[in-house]
Amino acid sequence: MYIHEAIKARTADKPFIMRKMWEDVFGARRGVRLFPTCSPDGMIVDSRTAKSPRNGWQPTAEDLVADDWIATA
Repeated sequence: MYIHEAIKARTADKPFIMRKMWEDVFGARRGVRLFPTCSPDGMIVDSRTAKSPRNGWQPTAEDLVADDWIATA
């Protein structure tokens, strides 16, 4: 699905979004997840390799037009 569809598909059990491609690259346990907000912080990036979540995700053009977005836990 596209990024806007993944954002709408989020639930309480799956509040994050990510690209399926990222899961394949980093592995399900080390993947990068994004938490969309309506705050000035924008998207919160949660990376299993980082010490804490960070704000300010910088998407590539490919990320914005990709159709492999999913909602995830």
